[in-house]
Amino acid sequence: MNDAPAVRAENLHKSFVLGSNAVGALRGVDLSVARGEFVAVMGPSGCGKTTLLNLVGGIDVPSRGAVWVDGVEISKLSDDDLTDLRRDRLGYVFQFYNLIPTLTARENIETPMHFRGKSKAERRERAAALLSRVGLADRADHKPSELSGGEQQRVAIARALANDPALVLLDEPTGDLDSATGREILGLLQKLNREEKVTLMVATHDAAVAAISSRVVKLRDGKVESDAAVSA
Repeated sequence: MNDAPAVRAENLHKSFVLGSNAVGALRGVDLSVARGEFVAVMGPSGCGKTTLLNLVGGIDVPSRGAVWVDGVEISKLSDDDLTDLRRDRLGYVFQFYNLIPTLTARENIETPMHFRGKSKAERRERAAALLSRVGLADRADHKPSELSGGEQQRVAIARALANDPALVLLDEPTGDLDSATGREILGLLQKLNREEKVTLMVATHDAAVAAISSRVVKLRDGKVESDAAVSA
């Protein structure tokens, strides 16, 4: 078993060029996420939350510093190896779901497994189990346009779990949902973390997410302002 943290970031910097100016989105972030943790990353708009998730998820590359996921330094990977790591060890849940509109819920969940080379029978069995896990066993053959926002978010979470990743990243998972549906999604995340030990790293403005997490990392101006465990 791999004993490395799910995530380790050292001296992480990220700058973006706007016109003739370089704007620092992250300015020296150090962070470690242990397996089984539920870490809420909070802070005002523009503080670097989504940038941090994108660097950890291998979607973007740091200007300086390094990120390890599941013990692998991702900046040293080839494009092909990084694609494999994102497919096999990372799950990503985007704020607006990013489901494939022409595919059913089941087919969306099967897609990552298809690219991993799983057989049709394996994909079908795993997708059915995940749909049941997120409370959508009866919605398997519905396309995203036939699902509510909360149901689409549940499918997105199930898809992120398809290849049993070391880490699931979620960007504002309740940001586009009404409060009641948001509470349902939070209950699902809490269950996945507490009962099934799924490692979660969540960028959020929502204090309710922080309340059910095991730890809150607050960013301000691209730096870690505070990092504290949440009292049970």
